[in-house]
Amino acid sequence: MFRRKRARNSSQGDAESRESGHHGENQPPDPGPPADPLDLRLNEPDDTPIHLTMDATIRMRDELAEAERRLGADHEDVLLLRHNYAFTLSVWSAAAPPGDTYMQDHAIPLLLENLTHQSAALGPHARDTLVTLQLIGSAHLSAGRPAEAVPYLEQALEGSESGPDRDAERTLTWREKLSDAYAAAGGTDRAIALLEETVADSRHLLPPGSEQLEARKQKLFKAYHTAGGRLPDATALCREIASDKERFYGPDHLDTYIWWDNLAHLHHDARDLDAAVACYERVIGGFERIHGADSEEIAYRYHNLAIAHLEAGRPERALPYLKASLAAREHALGPDHAGTLDALIALISGYDQARRIDEAIAATERLITDLLRTGGPTHPKLPEVRTYLDRLREALAEDRPAG
Repeated sequence: MFRRKRARNSSQGDAESRESGHHGENQPPDPGPPADPLDLRLNEPDDTPIHLTMDATIRMRDELAEAERRLGADHEDVLLLRHNYAFTLSVWSAAAPPGDTYMQDHAIPLLLENLTHQSAALGPHARDTLVTLQLIGSAHLSAGRPAEAVPYLEQALEGSESGPDRDAERTLTWREKLSDAYAAAGGTDRAIALLEETVADSRHLLPPGSEQLEARKQKLFKAYHTAGGRLPDATALCREIASDKERFYGPDHLDTYIWWDNLAHLHHDARDLDAAVACYERVIGGFERIHGADSEEIAYRYHNLAIAHLEAGRPERALPYLKASLAAREHALGPDHAGTLDALIALISGYDQARRIDEAIAATERLITDLLRTGGPTHPKLPEVRTYLDRLREALAEDRPAG
């Protein structure tokens, strides 16, 4: 009881929107032979606004059916209409309830049909083929099928890295998406390795402090933090991110303090208590200025600093912060809140460890009064607390010389 406690990736969605080359409102073209070589230029920017309505989506479906009848399934204009219709279905899936894969399940067969024609006409490494592979993998991933997504995303990434139309920024985006799929499929080590490559290359390609670079660093930090045995990697990257925040936002920005707080927790987990204390103290100074000394946010940080001192065997240094945490929670949450009672329990423990038994007894008696007020005489914690109070009184009697 004394221990501290992208909706979809927007950049990927934007990239796929640019790749879609959406022309859903166009009338089916006149019959004509397919271009040679076939190249839909799917990832060229198109500034035409997309009006996503159900009527427009149904029109796209009907236009596709008519074009297939007149031009054949493998005509380049039919491939484009099919691509746009499948992409629109994927976009619609964002509005579906959790677990509803209806739209993606209808989009994937359309994309697979395009993939068959593109692979034969253009080859496996052509830009349009790779875009279709990427969209199929992304559709499976968003539908909750990461294991099925991985082969398509791997093929897309391999082609992007080695094909004639190499695009460094696109490769980074696709590698990150493949990392997401591996992570969702339980392939933690492979996911982290891909994300490490993505961050390393992003440092060379993107300007320092760019939003996308910082987002990828933070994703890698989270992956390190949740993976067993990667605490040193998480700590080093957290320190880098905290320094980035300080350099770009200033030492007194809230984001800077939040990342120093993250670093404090990592030091605490590594049992480097002096380093944790130094970080906690810096964070507390900032949070006091930003939130005030009586806020719930600062109470949490007071508590963490106190626990670090207690675990380092310094109860006297912990007590002021335990008292401050209790006062802040009383002010922010009220005297009967569970968080306030937890802070009182932590203060009792601090008094006990400091051998300030009189104060521990007084605080425990207060706790009993609070439990009776909030839960009545049948409160489930009362027997335990009363037993603890008896032990404190016995310890006090033993400490006092016989008179």
